Amino acid sequence: MMKTKILKIAKKGFLFKEYLQLLQVEKALKIIKKNDLSNLQISILGKFVQEYSNDENISSETYWKKLLGFTNDFGIFSNPEIGTLFIVGTLTSMFLHEVEGKALATMSTGPYGILRGLGANRLQTETYLKALSKGSYLLIVRGTDDKLKVLKEIL
Repeated sequence: MMKTKILKIAKKGFLFKEYLQLLQVEKALKIIKKNDLSNLQISILGKFVQEYSNDENISSETYWKKLLGFTNDFGIFSNPEIGTLFIVGTLTSMFLHEVEGKALATMSTGPYGILRGLGANRLQTETYLKALSKGSYLLIVRGTDDKLKVLKEIL
């Protein structure tokens, strides 16, 4: 007689976290690395600047790829509602996906629709987009519910 094995697949979701300052984003990424929360997919949205200066002037793309510690997709888009933003990480292709020749994120309701599609409610989405337009950063993390719960507690 053959035994049936039931595989339990962990449910995945998204965690959204807004940061007012770049140093806060850097600290959050260090916490994620320190706590070895593997298999998380990380993306960051923020106002685009040409260069970051610390000890040296480096391009925005180089800065984010270096900070995240692995090769990532990086993109820039201009949205009429929130300005010129960058997206780095696993969600880059979603924001830059073309619909009738235009990147989804460049459409006035594009970022709103993307964030709602990822699971942010209406109020959260409006709050995040308003914050982004004022220069905040949005950390978006995809992972299993148990890892996101741990991450939420330590961030």
